Amino acid sequence: MNLFIVEDSVLIQNRLIRFVEEVPGIHVIGVSGDIESAFERVLNSETDAIILDLQLGTGNGLQLLKSIKQRKPLVKIVVLTNHSTDDNRQHAMRAGADGFLDKSTDFERIPDFLHRWQIPNFSNHIN
Repeated sequence: MNLFIVEDSVLIQNRLIRFVEEVPGIHVIGVSGDIESAFERVLNSETDAIILDLQLGTGNGLQLLKSIKQRKPLVKIVVLTNHSTDDNRQHAMRAGADGFLDKSTDFERIPDFLHRWQIPNFSNHIN
């Protein structure tokens, strides 16, 4: 599975990369800290899944989420944010998020999401 990370904190970027590198079959193919660059790079790559922060220095990740889902609806997107209000969760899920996690309490759940998303992809390649 090809994973793209959209996060503007270099510290969190590095932590995510180290964390997901331990998940077999996951390949981080890109990291971006801004919306415009992330959008272009995801569109021009074989991205299967995205970890997306909502609060980016260049704007709100919800618009990026909507734009990617419109152009590449099969890409799985999990929102990982420090702003995990019910309102943000509802907006993200309506925009097409496949998961919504709080950075402070749910970080360890990321591998579970990625693993679950790998299984359908794996079975598609067998048939």
